[in-house]
Amino acid sequence: MKKYLKSTEAAKYLGISRSSLSNWVRQKLLSVGTTPGGHYRFTKDELDKFAQKRGFEVSGSIESEQTRILVIDDDKMFRRFISEALDVFDGYELREAKDGMEGALILGSWNPDLVIADLRMPNMNGIEFCRLLRKNENTADIEVIVASAYLSDEVKEELSRLDVKIILEKPVRLAAIVAAIEKCTGMKLK
Repeated sequence: MKKYLKSTEAAKYLGISRSSLSNWVRQKLLSVGTTPGGHYRFTKDELDKFAQKRGFEVSGSIESEQTRILVIDDDKMFRRFISEALDVFDGYELREAKDGMEGALILGSWNPDLVIADLRMPNMNGIEFCRLLRKNENTADIEVIVASAYLSDEVKEELSRLDVKIILEKPVRLAAIVAAIEKCTGMKLK
């Protein structure tokens, strides 16, 4: 099990909603760490102590059956490249969007574990999409990999403020994207 759990994982582990979890943190009933981007991180030990103190059982499970990955890029060939790169992994579900707006619509009905996004896209670019993602309590913890050919220092700084930890410059090498996916999801190679 991972050392630190995201809000979604912690809520699932406790068998509660994310809003209940957030309320307990705000009321200082549950100890929590935060990332530089302000996202909550929990330890299993703290969650176990909290559950025991409150007299309820934990589900003991945080792992979903499949890792959900959303690829947002207006380049069909890049989306295909990512799809083929994922062939080295087991246990994932993939959805694709051709721009940030379509990606945002998918977010509304499907909660991915990882988003791989381009920056320059029509309708809603990658930065706008990341801002939207981070503003919503239900999607704020989703891991993001940005892959773009347009990476200025200012753009990298903005992505850092948006808690994007992996930024890859296009053209992306297969080994780099596989390593990034593995790091963000914990998925294992076949």
